[in-house]
Amino acid sequence: MFLIVLWGISDAARAQCANDNVFWTALNPTGPGNTQTTSSIWGGEYVTVNVCAGATYTFQTCGSSFDTQITVYNSAGGTSLAYNDDGCGLQSTITWTSTFNGTVNVLVDAFFCASNTTSATLSVTQVTACASAGGTDYNHPGGTITTCSGNYYDTGGSGANYGNSQNIVTTFCSANPGECIVLTFSAFSIENNWDFLTIYDGPNAASPVIGQYTGINSPGTVTATSGCLTVLFTSDGSINSTGWAASVSCATCPTPPPPPDPGDFGCPSIDLGPDIALPECYDPCQSLELTADVFETGLPTSYEVQSIPFSPPYSLTAGTQFSINTDDVWSSLITLPFNFCYFGTNYNQCVVGSNGLMSFDPNYADGYCPWAYTATCPSAMLPLNSIFGVYHDIDPSVCGTARYAILGAEPCRVFVVNFTDVCHFSCNSIRSTSQIVLYETTNVIEVYVQDKPTCTGWNYGNAVIGVQNATGTTGYVAPGRQTGPWTAYNEAWRFVPNGAPNFEVNWYTQADGLIGTGTTIQVCPSETSQTYAAEAVYTRCDGSQIVVEDFVTVTCAIVLLPVEWLSFEAQLSDDHRLVNCDWTTASETNNDYFTVERSTDLFNWEPIGTVQGAGTTLEQHDYRFIDRNPLPGIAYYRVRQTNYNGASDLSEVRAVNRPAEGEVFSVYPNPGNGSFVLSGYRDGDFSVFNAAGQRVPFGLTMAGELTLHTASAGVYILELLRGEAQLPERIRLVVQ
Repeated sequence: MFLIVLWGISDAARAQCANDNVFWTALNPTGPGNTQTTSSIWGGEYVTVNVCAGATYTFQTCGSSFDTQITVYNSAGGTSLAYNDDGCGLQSTITWTSTFNGTVNVLVDAFFCASNTTSATLSVTQVTACASAGGTDYNHPGGTITTCSGNYYDTGGSGANYGNSQNIVTTFCSANPGECIVLTFSAFSIENNWDFLTIYDGPNAASPVIGQYTGINSPGTVTATSGCLTVLFTSDGSINSTGWAASVSCATCPTPPPPPDPGDFGCPSIDLGPDIALPECYDPCQSLELTADVFETGLPTSYEVQSIPFSPPYSLTAGTQFSINTDDVWSSLITLPFNFCYFGTNYNQCVVGSNGLMSFDPNYADGYCPWAYTATCPSAMLPLNSIFGVYHDIDPSVCGTARYAILGAEPCRVFVVNFTDVCHFSCNSIRSTSQIVLYETTNVIEVYVQDKPTCTGWNYGNAVIGVQNATGTTGYVAPGRQTGPWTAYNEAWRFVPNGAPNFEVNWYTQADGLIGTGTTIQVCPSETSQTYAAEAVYTRCDGSQIVVEDFVTVTCAIVLLPVEWLSFEAQLSDDHRLVNCDWTTASETNNDYFTVERSTDLFNWEPIGTVQGAGTTLEQHDYRFIDRNPLPGIAYYRVRQTNYNGASDLSEVRAVNRPAEGEVFSVYPNPGNGSFVLSGYRDGDFSVFNAAGQRVPFGLTMAGELTLHTASAGVYILELLRGEAQLPERIRLVVQ
């Protein structure tokens, strides 16, 4: 019984093996009758196979050295499609017909879904052709086709090879508004590294390159972003193959990426971002940090290499053409309208070489531009004082153009060099497009590479992107782009001077002028609208300065007063021995506490006591603080209110004139009948006022007897102003 149970489990397990193997390689038959084979797949590995609807395929390991199992899964979603064990002896074979266009995983396992390190041979054969998608067949006819259906083949159609020496451009554009062309390749086989299919995202071959394909490197599914796809096919003069098969359809256009920010280019720039709207502000303010996004540069004594998005700032076809019908030449001397500082030296002349480079060495003008090199950058064996972007052996005398242009406006004029669709020497069927941009003021260098395939059969396929100085002793190279054979599409590099910083940032407001420096600043908006300005000042190698500026406005929906003051008074009491400080608030917001401050000169203030605040309230509150040790003479008082966040506000200032000991001014009897006796004074000027503030006549004897003339019953104010005192002493007189 035990053995029977085990045998039952084994049979069930062999219904298929789990889709958990390790990727080994891709095997893609190019059409009916074509077989692709790997002789070194282990148990526990898998290959991928591009399949098309209606085609029949055979997967088999017959004749291999170990007991194999094969399982086929849909790569998209992982659905099991077929399984075999012992289809040819102890090995496996599957014949399967695809119902879709896509990719499958073909798993090879040792018996009982095991892994091993023994090599097996796996063959994948396409037995029959793909089912027709219906509609018109387009055999790469050239010109523009507006459609959303059909089958797209090479010039040999579905049953024959393409021809030799072809250079044909076909554009497919969507027939449905708002939709984009989709090409789905189900078969692809062209002569490797001699014949090339290049796909452009747009209506012509000047559009951005999506990719360049050769050999059996299928494009897969390609979707336009602007409606059209353009396909350029070039073949050499010998050897051809079965070409390609693709279906043509339309789909909703993908959302394009946002346009690059101007600060993404190499111009001097400063950006404070969008205006800021705050729901509320406080008076006095609470701190707000503002940040300036500045294009940061340094002296061009050294450089930092940055990878940047491929978004050429200028047309790839602009400029004055040179190297017309010639190869391997330097241009005549070109005069720049601005100084460009390169490795610490100012230049206003340069030359451009037809092999994808430029130099500030005037001795190269109109001379031979070398193509053969193996040295890595930096090296005195490479052209000196040069910018390589891309330096490789190309031949504008055969096809394509080499151009230069001076564009833009001060302080950010640019020198642009374009190598557009230029043939590679000895591999004229492949072409490259690149751009070099030099920026005034910042001395930034950018290199944009739209497409740079490799001609491995000439000069080792060498190419380099970099810069080096006048002696070839110092240089900087884009990562992965040192001298050697490499391929690149739609990439860009920026060489930024990173010596000592050559810029500074200043912040201003209209009311206060300069308020700070640096890329960040703390500000305190306490008005409904406040505009801040920041300027970036760049100092160029010749000592001249360039200023760029930006503005940001901070608005507040409401300005909250931490304390709404109703009154504040400071008065002598208790026979001039005390000073009572009394204040009243109508409302308080986040009010922590009050500090009473005292001064003798209105400049130097000392805290003499604190009173707890009411936090947040809309109710009226009365406060008192008593100065029990008042100063003689005139003293000034104020109250400082402090919020929970540390912000503070001040009351108005009040003055108190306290006589010195022995000089306390008094009157008796008070109340009286109009005659009073004064004491506690030596000199001074007296005045008497009635309740209406009108002066009242009086008499004063040397003995200090004061008599009010024609005074009726009521309240009067007697003022004494002593010597240099600024404030009078006041006593209320009551006449009965």
